[in-house]
Amino acid sequence: MHQAMPKGKRSALFSATELFAAKGFEETSTSEIAAAAGISQATIFKYFHTKQDLLLAVVRPVMEHFFPVYANHFFKELTACTTLTSMVHFMVTDRYQFIVDNIEPVKIMAREMMTSPEIRQLFGQLVATHDFNFLSELLRNFRRTGELRDDIDAAAILRIIAGQILVYLIQTTYAPVLVNDEKHDMQLITEQIVRALTK
Repeated sequence: MHQAMPKGKRSALFSATELFAAKGFEETSTSEIAAAAGISQATIFKYFHTKQDLLLAVVRPVMEHFFPVYANHFFKELTACTTLTSMVHFMVTDRYQFIVDNIEPVKIMAREMMTSPEIRQLFGQLVATHDFNFLSELLRNFRRTGELRDDIDAAAILRIIAGQILVYLIQTTYAPVLVNDEKHDMQLITEQIVRALTK
């Protein structure tokens, strides 16, 4: 959180993030958030007019990280990769690290994307107003090595990579005894994805 942010607002965001991630948005009351933050409900509503506004304040920075700042950084790194394997490895490690660094807001966003029209609308707006065609540029980069299967499009690339990362995250969260060596696991995931994508 930004240092210039008022303490009450910062405390509300921090506690809301923890509680929304643990219990879900609907199951969390503003009185619980206030108690956890050591502030009054009036302080919460001073900064966030509704609980929904508080939810948006938690998930918006995570969503906005992808558009457009993230795209610029992402494609600069991706363009430096010279093989399909190096591209996949970059995507796997980069996105996995981003999720780990932002695990609670990501969990909230993933859950609320399934149930909240407002969160889905926000995500759709971020995609629609973004003037850079992320999917086209992703596919162009993957095609330039000549290794990508002809029947794979950008959406399929994202599904295959995101699916592997999601399964690994579930494994690390709910069955950590099955995770021995993260670096080795990232390499194994990369190899599995490359096999699925290459001719």
